[in-house]
Amino acid sequence: MSTAPRSGSLAALERIALVGTRALSVLGLLALMILAFVTLANGLLRWLFNQPIAGVVDVGALAIAIAVSCCIPVSLMERSHITFRLVSSLSPGLGRALDVLADVAVAIVLALMTWQFWEYAGELVLSGERTYVLKIPAAPFWYAADVIFAIATAVQLVVVALDVAHLAGTAAPPERPQH
Repeated sequence: MSTAPRSGSLAALERIALVGTRALSVLGLLALMILAFVTLANGLLRWLFNQPIAGVVDVGALAIAIAVSCCIPVSLMERSHITFRLVSSLSPGLGRALDVLADVAVAIVLALMTWQFWEYAGELVLSGERTYVLKIPAAPFWYAADVIFAIATAVQLVVVALDVAHLAGTAAPPERPQH
């Protein structure tokens, strides 16, 4: 296992990405909390006065897409996804190489998803799609989700750089949570 320190600029990039992704996830969780309170208020008003809040379902569907998207970059940066470490226990070098390959594959998938979200939002603009009750245009929410996926792609490229530096022996191993 490499004991090399993290290089200055790579360590700074990692810190910035971690702080930024955590802030973005807080925004996503805040959006989920607001949605939960509005949903609770909607249920109470429906139950007590038979008068629900118009458009909660409209806003909820759009807000969920944004809130969930906000949490993806931090999970990438903190490497909190499921991993299998069998190869790493048998051959640490091969394990690091497989980590880099997996990192690149994830970056490619994220880039493709970003492209598809952009295409989908464009289709929503062309079709003029709006929510059912409040008639809110749907496209801006999907463009926002696309921007967040672009951020996730950039974050994944930081992860690739960190793991490549670790593979090359020029940086300490990235922090991986122990679950």
